[in-house]
Amino acid sequence: MKILTLYDGTMQSKAALRYGLRKVREKGGSLTVLQVFQTDLFVDYDAGPRAQDIARAESARHRRDAEAIISAAGNEGISVNVRSEEGEPVEEAARVAESEQPDLVLASPRYKALVRRTSRPVYIIPGTILVPVDSSETVKADRDMICAEARETGSAVLFLGVVPVHLYSSAERDELEQVRKKTASVIKSVQKWLGEQGIKASEVFRAGYPDEEILKAAEEFSVSLIMLPAGGKTPSELAKAAAILLDEPERVKRPVYLMPAMEM
Repeated sequence: MKILTLYDGTMQSKAALRYGLRKVREKGGSLTVLQVFQTDLFVDYDAGPRAQDIARAESARHRRDAEAIISAAGNEGISVNVRSEEGEPVEEAARVAESEQPDLVLASPRYKALVRRTSRPVYIIPGTILVPVDSSETVKADRDMICAEARETGSAVLFLGVVPVHLYSSAERDELEQVRKKTASVIKSVQKWLGEQGIKASEVFRAGYPDEEILKAAEEFSVSLIMLPAGGKTPSELAKAAAILLDEPERVKRPVYLMPAMEM
């Protein structure tokens, strides 16, 4: 796995760096830590001739902090490179991402504009994790994985209840309503459990084709990550949606994590 992390010395970027280090250790691969000195801040700057020198010294300290985090985490068996550039951070990060083609880009919320500036999937940390849910109870088996991801990244969880109306005829309104109620019940159960673990969770409901509704919700709520079931012996509509979204990363613009099928 190839990861690019935008680092600026803030607590949020430190969290993203630690997350990236763990992912690379877990899956193998390489991590590039990109630090950008924002030169345009000093155009017509009137705070004094030493302002840029002071800012560069601060930037150097941030780099040392990043190197200390990498050293403390232990990088044996993985490739980690700290890279420094100058310019506007989002522009430079987009340029490097298009050049290096990482599998994942990590950035803090102040750089959320990067999502629309690169073709690579961008994970904003902390952010909002979108978890689509249907009337099955699959999400209950996945709740520990969802909780761990939210806790590690400091993110909130948004459950998207998807009612696949295209599977029902106009004469099956009662059946459709039962599906909606069952979906709501499943969400409430997992939402309550996450709250007990200290994870903030909310819910919205949509009716339509799952892949389309997931994309709409991802844009509407500016989500950082989409977590979907990988599917079991009998693939669900959500598992089918996951396959579609994984084949069209340019439409998603965010990472999609598959949660392995688990028995309740």
